[in-house]
Amino acid sequence: MKSVLFLTTLILFTAPFSLFAQGLGAERSLHLQVLKDLKKDIEQNYYDPKFRGIDLDATIKTASGYVAAAKSLGEMDDAVARVLIQFDDSHLFYIPPPRTITVDYGWRIQMIGDKAFFTYVAPGSDAEKKGIRPGDQLYMLDGFIPERNQFWLLTYHYEVLAPQPKLTVIIVKPNGGKYKIEVEAKLEKESVFKPETRDLRLKFEKEFTERSRQSFYDAVPGVSIWKIPSFEFSDIKVDKMMNRVAKAPAVIIDLRGNGGGLLDSLVDLVVAFFDKDVKLGKLQYRKKTESAYMKGSGKGAYTGKLVVLVDSESSSAAEIFARIVQIEKRGFVIGDQTSGAVMVSNILPHYQGLDTQIGYAFSVTVADLIMMDGKSLEKVGVTPDEYVIPTAADLAAGRDPVLAEAVNYLGLRMTPEEAGKIFPVEK
Repeated sequence: MKSVLFLTTLILFTAPFSLFAQGLGAERSLHLQVLKDLKKDIEQNYYDPKFRGIDLDATIKTASGYVAAAKSLGEMDDAVARVLIQFDDSHLFYIPPPRTITVDYGWRIQMIGDKAFFTYVAPGSDAEKKGIRPGDQLYMLDGFIPERNQFWLLTYHYEVLAPQPKLTVIIVKPNGGKYKIEVEAKLEKESVFKPETRDLRLKFEKEFTERSRQSFYDAVPGVSIWKIPSFEFSDIKVDKMMNRVAKAPAVIIDLRGNGGGLLDSLVDLVVAFFDKDVKLGKLQYRKKTESAYMKGSGKGAYTGKLVVLVDSESSSAAEIFARIVQIEKRGFVIGDQTSGAVMVSNILPHYQGLDTQIGYAFSVTVADLIMMDGKSLEKVGVTPDEYVIPTAADLAAGRDPVLAEAVNYLGLRMTPEEAGKIFPVEK
């Protein structure tokens, strides 16, 4: 099966060279070229030849007008991004050039059920100093009330397109108290000089290691708990990881926060847990429809009990694995409704300049996936077999009722307090 990219974090693409501050004139010229590249990439690669009914020529012309009239870099990036946002496609988006100043708000925010909560607040950050804590609900961000189906747009805007040095938030404490707070972000200036190749390689390796680091917990007799942060691993690594869990009567796979990754990695993991061939479904490309099969590993497959944990940030390959487990009745899925971001895409990078190169990219959807039940998970997600989410009080106290329920489902015992210490929330 052809290896393609599923959705994962936006940091997958990092431009090779930093951008020199050249003024709005240079930025305007750059973004007009970005729009030309965008149009070409969509015309040549997008899975739907009708572009979901969008008049691409007219849309690009309108966006070019916005770029020409823009008064800031953020407005230009926004004009480009809006071209793709109107497709309403989870895997079609713009990855702008890196900025010379990075912004760190000092928190992690996640949709839990139908509300947004702070799940992590960095020690020493302005957010912590102003009294924000894990378990606080983000009621409003700069005038916007977070909604589940639009939450990714909110984070995409403030973390990628237009990072802000200050944000005004309204929070709701677990006890019901409501507060309006202005939070200052931590600003770090990046060098405008071209980095050495060795430094880039080390940076990429560090980012990959952080995304692909596996965690195991074997202290509870009868179950091995395995947290998979992303689907970015080889078949050899899957074999090694399976050796860690092979002797346990039951395995809990924690896919919470897993944004997806490589299709090949998904296939390797599915094969490891199925002794029979599994049909993923149909991949609908622009010019063909392709059935996707996974050949089971026979007697070498793990056949013990299986529980999968998911949440609102479980996306793409993570959602597909959970849904396969459900369709094939291979195991039990516990947690929150998943993100519903399930398409197949490729990252298409572009570089401008000679000595000082500026990099940007587009994630372009190349296929839609129709599961074996004849349905797409896009904009729908996976409904868990048992719906369990942490409360504000759980987040504040560091409890993990989802993992605890998974252990208890297997007939073993674990309290939410104990579970919360195994995989504590990190930024």
